[in-house]
This record gives sequence, C-alpha cells and structure tokens, in this order.
Amino acid sequence: MEIPATIVLQKILEAEKDYKIIVNQGGSRSGKTWQIFLFFLIKALNGEKITITIVRDKLSWIRGTLLKDFEEITNTYKIPVTPEINYNRQDQVYKIGNAEFAFFGLDYPAKLHGRKQDYVWINEVMEVARKAFDQLEMRTTRKILIDFNPYDDLHWIYDLNKRDDVKFLKSTMLDNPFLSKNIIDKIRSYEPTPENEKAGTADDYMWQVYGLGNKAKLQGVVYNWSTIEAVPEDAKLLARGLDFGFSNSPTALVDVYMYNKEVIIDELIYQTGLLDSELIEKMQGLDKNVEIYADPADAKAIEAIRRAGFNIKKANKSNDSIRFGISILRDYVVKVTARSINVDSEARKYKWKEGKDGKSTNEPIDDFNHALDASRYVALHKLIRNGEIQFFNWHGIAII
Repeated sequence: MEIPATIVLQKILEAEKDYKIIVNQGGSRSGKTWQIFLFFLIKALNGEKITITIVRDKLSWIRGTLLKDFEEITNTYKIPVTPEINYNRQDQVYKIGNAEFAFFGLDYPAKLHGRKQDYVWINEVMEVARKAFDQLEMRTTRKILIDFNPYDDLHWIYDLNKRDDVKFLKSTMLDNPFLSKNIIDKIRSYEPTPENEKAGTADDYMWQVYGLGNKAKLQGVVYNWSTIEAVPEDAKLLARGLDFGFSNSPTALVDVYMYNKEVIIDELIYQTGLLDSELIEKMQGLDKNVEIYADPADAKAIEAIRRAGFNIKKANKSNDSIRFGISILRDYVVKVTARSINVDSEARKYKWKEGKDGKSTNEPIDDFNHALDASRYVALHKLIRNGEIQFFNWHGIAII
C-alpha cells in the first residue's frame, strides 16, 4: 500500500530513534494531524502489537475533530477498522490489526486513571493542563507525540525544551504540498508586506503563529469566554445565527441562549462545501419557527431556506455593525457548550488587528469568526430589542 506523506512524517520518524517525546509545533494547515495519524498507521499495518492513547481536552472535541480525521484517513486508504467507527459509542476504542487506537477526552479522567499505553498522542496541547500531561507521561512506556499551534508564548509546553529526551519539530503550510492555492493565499495574507498592509490583511501575530509556526505573545483576544457542559433546561433560546461559507470558509449555524444574564452559544452546524440543498437537509429536525438571523450577503441561500419553511431574516450588516455587535457580546459572560468545538477554537484565535506599532487596534481580524459572526447577528437583533443593554450608547461607543 502506498500512502503519500510529507516531510513532517519523515521528521517524526527520525526523531523517534533518539527521543521519548516528539513535540510538533506548527502553523495553520501544515498537516501535523494527518502525518501523526500516518505515523501510527504505519506501525499498525506492519502488525505491531501496540496500544495508542489519543487525547484532547474534551471528548466532544475528539468526536468533532480527530475521530473524523481517523475515519477519513482509514476510509481513504481502505484500512479495515474494528469495530466500525461510531461517533455515539461511549468507548471510542478501535483496532487495526494488533494495534489499539483509544480516543479519550481529559474531561473524563476516570476512564484514563490507571490506563497504561505504549504511545500517547496529545492533540492541541495548549488546551491541556500540565498536571494531565504528567499523569499521561507516567503511564506511557514508549513514546509521546504532541502537536499544537503556538498561540500562547507562556504555555508550559515550552518548559519541555529543557529536557534532553524531547525533540521540538516545526512545520508550516510550505511542508504540506496538498494545500489548495486559496488556503495558502489566505495564510500568506497575514504577512506584513506593503501589499498586505495596504489591503488591511497584515497581522504580524497571525503571520508568526499561523504562517511561520513561531510562538508569539498572546494579546488582543476579542472575547472572554468559558465552557459549559450543556445548555441548561431553563435557558431561553433567543434566536439562531447563520453565517454562510463554502470552499475555504465554513457555513456556521448556532443557537444563542440567555441564562441568568449569561449568553450561551451552542454550535449546530459548522462545515465547508455545503450546497444550499445540503444545508437545508442538515437543518431538518430543527424548529422552523425559531428566528434565524443570517448573513445578508447570500440572498439566494436565504430565499432557499425561507422557501423550505424556516423563519429566516437578513441580519444587520451596516458599516459599524461588527464592532457594535462585538461590544454587545463583550458586555456579557459568554459560555460555549462543550460540543461547540469550532466556536471555542474561533474564540481562542479571534483577535484585534495589530497596528504598525504592534498594539491592538479597534478592528478585529477577518478570520476565525464564522460561528462568532453568526452569534453576533443574534446579539445585534435580540439583545438590543429585548432591552438587555439599554445603557449602551450607539454613538461614541468605546471598545476596550
């Protein structure tokens, strides 16, 4: 069987010879996740009898990211998996030959307690506490693989640089020959060149972290938020927000609730490549009477959804609606449900643009904002209309 790989896998295989812990630090779309899966699949296809524990901070995030990648790569190369992959199964444990692939969320520590493994893979380690890493290391007999985007320069992961048995590898989009030109152009738009400065897309922090894979000082994140396990039963559904996308940007549909003067965001749909008909199919089963505030840029999609019986309306998208909508949400305690992995991911990366002096401006970046824009559409219409922020003054509003 021939499986196309990149230099990222080659570096991992070389580091495996001499190091216990292999840390994959990289920019956006460098292919880290896919290549680490290939690293373990090679061992499984060679008949090795090994146990591999794959972890992320929350089990719901595992189901929404790594398990989907695992399913895609095994389907692509027709690799038999036992049992058949099922996202709803309580125990996400699978076998390929003699190799066991076990997926765990760190929010279920009881399942991990006492478990031993040959390999452990910690995905998106910047979400993970040092204590969890220490526990996993004590129970791992062979190797530990770690990956992350370096968006916080003060994280404990950099302390591992002091150890002789740790190898840090760095990768960027240039190490992934399978990327489309549109994605490459989007990442390159962050580079602080004169052309990008003129276009208003340049951002040195974004370029350093997501373009070059370098660690950078985290500053200027737009929202403060925390996670909540699920929407409380007595929370009030304000409306749904819908932001359209297609090839490079996802279509995002969220529910926005009010609960004890807190805003709760619950992700319903977050997917690229959806045709209008496919989006409508995914929306079947939702209450069609609930108001949906949608990005007005796609009138055709809005009309198709309306004809399907949904109560959809165009969201306000005036010149200052972005900053004003952000200011509304920033005045609340914002909670994101545990299953809303993409909302959480966006909130970690959505930041104010930086000026030439390196300081945050009063304008957000135009990225990592699809589900957040959908949430903002609801805030603009429902929170104001319900009188929740009547002390706010539209004119001369200051965003701190």
